[in-house]
Amino acid sequence: MFIINTAGENKTRAVFIRGMVILLMSVIFLTSAFSVAALNRTAVINVDGKSLTVSTMTSDTDEILKNADISVSKYDNVSSFEQDGVITVNILRAFPVYVDNGIKRKYIVTGGTVGQLLENEKIEAAENTVVFPDRDTLLTKDMTVKISEYRTVEVTADGKTEVKDVPLGSVKETLSYLNIKLGENDTVNCGMYDLVRNGMQITVTRINSKSVTSTGEIPFETEEEYSDKLAEGKTKVKTKGVNGEYSSVVQQNFCDGEMVFEECLSYEVTKEPVNEVVVIGTKKETDSSDKTSDTENGNENEEDTSSSVQTSANGSVFYDASGKAVSYSAVYHGSGTAYYAPAGSLTASGSEVYVGGVAVNPDIIPYGTKLYIVADDGFVYGYATAIDTGGALYDGSAIVDVFYFTYDECVQFGRRDVSVYVLD
Repeated sequence: MFIINTAGENKTRAVFIRGMVILLMSVIFLTSAFSVAALNRTAVINVDGKSLTVSTMTSDTDEILKNADISVSKYDNVSSFEQDGVITVNILRAFPVYVDNGIKRKYIVTGGTVGQLLENEKIEAAENTVVFPDRDTLLTKDMTVKISEYRTVEVTADGKTEVKDVPLGSVKETLSYLNIKLGENDTVNCGMYDLVRNGMQITVTRINSKSVTSTGEIPFETEEEYSDKLAEGKTKVKTKGVNGEYSSVVQQNFCDGEMVFEECLSYEVTKEPVNEVVVIGTKKETDSSDKTSDTENGNENEEDTSSSVQTSANGSVFYDASGKAVSYSAVYHGSGTAYYAPAGSLTASGSEVYVGGVAVNPDIIPYGTKLYIVADDGFVYGYATAIDTGGALYDGSAIVDVFYFTYDECVQFGRRDVSVYVLD
């Protein structure tokens, strides 16, 4: 008798079958995964100024937009293309524009220019009309394209005057049509809502301003002190004058590029000036006989009087700074001042300015009179000629106004009591 062991055989067969089932299921799973991966693609949606990237298993544009939750209207322009496995969808949103050629009508567009709109809608512009904005202008939402009769006007702005054909409308619309922008302070010679007419003159005046910061010097003043320790007619600087400094901000106002006025916004002294202190001697000198005696004895005076004016005993001769005797017919005593002017400037007598040419009251001292001028403090202006005049000379606040070419020299002279000798 043969006994066959079937239990082991059945067990082996069951294991084999189970393995085959698992293998088959793995193949089916992998095949499905590869199929899904093969169907999944990328889509780029360009809409409303943005780019949106999504994954999709369809190439249908409507399905792609639906899955991306993007809605479109029947007027929107939707286009798509596929390249290298990427689907690109472009959406141009529709928007309204208007055309006013006497009757205002609404049109729905997705872009383009004014000229393309007129061509697509077969809207004609007659020869005696103008289109605004011009045909090359890109369309924008709610834009109004105006077709109207034109008017010829003369427009002046920014230094130019031009004759232009403009649409019938207001001055404001005309300036917009000509691309003339107004600043905050600019003015127009007519009302902005006046209706333009043939031959109308429209003038735009540019008004602007700027602030200018500047610095400068503050001239020092001169103070006088008197001392009996210094010979009469002599002076000595006790404290030297120093100019101060200032900073200012000035607003300059312009009309069409030309400054019409300016005003000071701020003024600050950044350095105080130091006044000059001058000591004036009051000590009486010894008489001439004493001087002669001292000189003969070899004793010289401590103070030098060579720059002083000395008059002779009979009053008709004085001695100039060099000691020369000079005859005079009259002498005037009073306040002396100084003035300056550019070289080549003309005086009241017609002569050009020069140092030595001085201003006087011609009713007292006629033009052309030869003079010699010396201050009471010993300062000598010297020989001069009367060639000019001024208000201070007529009102008597000054007896003479001596001339220098610079402001600093005039400041140095200041105001002094002087003697003006009229020479023979």
